[in-house]
Amino acid sequence: MAKKYMERIEALRQQYLATRVDMDVYNAKYVTEGFKDTEGQPWIIQKATGYKYECERKQIYIQDHELLVGGVGFKPRCGILNPDSASGVIEKEVDTISNRPFDPFFLSDEGKQVYLNDVKDYWKNKCVLDRWNLMLPEDVKRLRANGAIFIDRKAVRGYGETTVDWRMIVNKGIGALKKEAEEALATLDDAVPGDLEKSFFYKSEIMVADAIIHLSHRHADLAEKMAAECADEVRKAELLKIAEVCRWVPEHPARNFYEACQSILSYEYACYMEQNASSYNLGRLDQYLYPFFKADKEAGILTDDGAQELLDCLWIKIAEMSLFQDEVTAQYAAGYCITVQTSCGGIDEYGNDATNELSYMMIQATEDVKFKEPNLSVTYSISKNPDSLLNKAVECIGMGLTMPAVYSNDVGVRMMLNKGVPLSEAWDWNPCGCVETNLSGKLKEYTDIADINMGAMVEFALNDGKSRITGEQVSVHTGDPRDFKTFEDFFSAVKKHIDFAVDAITSGNQLLDYLSMNYRPVPALSLGFPHCMEVGMDYSQPGAAKYSVGGGVITVGQADIVNSVAAVKYLVFDEKKLTMDQLVKALDADFVGYEDVQAMCLTAPKYGNDDERADFCVGEIFTHVVDQFEKYDTKFGKMTCGMLPVSGNTPIGQWVGALPSGRNAKTPLTDGIGATGGTDVNGPTALLKSVSRIPHARFTQGTQLNMKFEPEMLQGEIGIAHGMNMLKTMCMLDVYHAQINCVDRQTLLDAQAHPDQHRDLLIRVAGYTAFFVELGKETQDEIIGRTEISSWAGCGCCG
Repeated sequence: MAKKYMERIEALRQQYLATRVDMDVYNAKYVTEGFKDTEGQPWIIQKATGYKYECERKQIYIQDHELLVGGVGFKPRCGILNPDSASGVIEKEVDTISNRPFDPFFLSDEGKQVYLNDVKDYWKNKCVLDRWNLMLPEDVKRLRANGAIFIDRKAVRGYGETTVDWRMIVNKGIGALKKEAEEALATLDDAVPGDLEKSFFYKSEIMVADAIIHLSHRHADLAEKMAAECADEVRKAELLKIAEVCRWVPEHPARNFYEACQSILSYEYACYMEQNASSYNLGRLDQYLYPFFKADKEAGILTDDGAQELLDCLWIKIAEMSLFQDEVTAQYAAGYCITVQTSCGGIDEYGNDATNELSYMMIQATEDVKFKEPNLSVTYSISKNPDSLLNKAVECIGMGLTMPAVYSNDVGVRMMLNKGVPLSEAWDWNPCGCVETNLSGKLKEYTDIADINMGAMVEFALNDGKSRITGEQVSVHTGDPRDFKTFEDFFSAVKKHIDFAVDAITSGNQLLDYLSMNYRPVPALSLGFPHCMEVGMDYSQPGAAKYSVGGGVITVGQADIVNSVAAVKYLVFDEKKLTMDQLVKALDADFVGYEDVQAMCLTAPKYGNDDERADFCVGEIFTHVVDQFEKYDTKFGKMTCGMLPVSGNTPIGQWVGALPSGRNAKTPLTDGIGATGGTDVNGPTALLKSVSRIPHARFTQGTQLNMKFEPEMLQGEIGIAHGMNMLKTMCMLDVYHAQINCVDRQTLLDAQAHPDQHRDLLIRVAGYTAFFVELGKETQDEIIGRTEISSWAGCGCCG
């Protein structure tokens, strides 16, 4: 029997599902007005003024049934445009954004006129995206134009992929941070070198702190007004409570669990309003919220059901945020994915189990709400965390909710060490965004400066640096592949193209760093990083955060490059079943007329089966990629890598011709670090053993493994036990991450045909969850085509 609080949660769920995704350009109008009114002032002061105008002028609302309130835009589920980052992305989509195939946003006629009349012209050649396109190096443009890299994402949207110091926010309050800024400002002397810049920073901090507090007080005023007009005494009391809470937090320290939840939500929205970006993460929620939960229960002012209701409400309010991207970028991260990650489990500062009651309640919130956000995960320490936590996680996954993802806590700690974080702090790491690693309030990073097309690296090696799709010379010359005398000659050519792409991407990263440092300050986000306040520098500047790393690059097509390299070695050089000339001609023809060659390529050894003939090159390829990137220093540290293609494997595959793996031209590359759909035939343990050959800890931005199970695989005690054993095996093999879609193919096909009947069907796309029916058909088809595990038979971890 459903608990009483679920009546509210179900009402909020239905309210959400009935809400159209809209585009909010009004926030952009207010920001533009702020910049116009402060023309000639330092950019950070202009940004703070625009933010202040947003908080003062934006339309606010409180929905029926809500206990926690607020919103990024003028209504729930709307995207926002940050004009200082990427004003021009909407210009070419004004008439198509409402019905585009990927992530459409409804833009009203009034909204169109607001953008065209009040926003567009001011930002031409001023916003980061326009400056980026004007200054981008030619080799980067050429690689981008031919699909060898995708590099615009971070110019279209802001930093993201970060976690503020939530303990500080809820325990100190924004008002205390404002006071710190005022006190620091009072000590400065403009005659001292550096103090002038610091004064601009602290003035901006004071402005945005006031703005955040003012916006919360506006919600308190609205709640009081609604209460005065409310005839329902129960709802009237709830509205008055909302007013009381918003009058206190986030300005002051939270005094109880309710206030802590609202404080978190208010500042989360504040960060996102400032800069449209994914992954402003909630971090280790079960750790910093637990003291409030425990104290309230001991005081008798909170029950378990009351706490669960508030957590569920928080889950729904996080899900209301919708990431706006231009149509092209949306193909690479489809599903309005805001990827606000929160995690439970892990260890404490003494190396002990950190699991508590809230850890289980966070998983229960995902079971109750059944939405795509927040992106819930379990950081699992096989030696410290209890079986009961993993059992609860697998129970939730088995319900078809795609979450929580499960991470090896030990591998996560090693990734942090590789980022330069000492072990004394690395224990407190949290998953971030899709699968990245982060450290609350201390680490500056961003993940997706670029996607590098690993399939294209093979194509270039077999086509002297030319694209088979466009015919253009894209990369360096490595010679006619028919002249390669040994496998090492071919493999060396592949590496040369990787090296060329790495150098070009790093050039783009240096440019983005320059533009961000000069034109992308984030004073509201900087409030959440203590070191920024200590040194008087915005988050956008080198040395502002305690730790920082260079831009993160996503490799796309792991299985494609491994299978292709293995096929060339096996078919051409080892077994000599094909000549290089036969292979090249077959690839040129997309295997048309060469079906016998394609058959040999398809039956060549494949990654994902624990087969040395395919897996031999895994470690060498990906170690080479990381080695090359780590040769480059940036103003924020060495470049970093991850394997989290989001949905980019589908559009980026359209730029790649036929490959020696047997893959046809223009079809999707393989998602994540798993096997190409249908080629892993030896069960989940064999897949995990192949995946374990990846140097996970070197890929410090995370490695993402998608798995798709038939629903009955995780049903009942036996199914859950098998799932737990498999995840434990993952950890023992030092595989960083796994996420499981537990849905059958027929359900997905039916949802594709009848989307109105499956509005809340969840699917794991990459490191994030989306509503299946909100994805484009190409992405849906790729997910349907993934290998479906239907039996534990032969699985070494389960017997």
